[in-house]
Amino acid sequence: MDFIKDWFTNKNKTGCRFIVVDAYNNDIAINFYKRNGFSFSLIDGEQEKTRLMFFDLSLVKK
Repeated sequence: MDFIKDWFTNKNKTGCRFIVVDAYNNDIAINFYKRNGFSFSLIDGEQEKTRLMFFDLSLVKK
């Protein structure tokens, strides 16, 4: 995950601001993304098969 974050922020080659994932809604996947700084895009969705999550690339220290 650190490689991906660095790739998108190093000299901002892509012009991207967010990484968005549609994570499987289970403890392993959700905890993985939370540990890597991702947040939920929507408050509800606990009953869904997947959860939309995002990471703000402007938070990466350069």
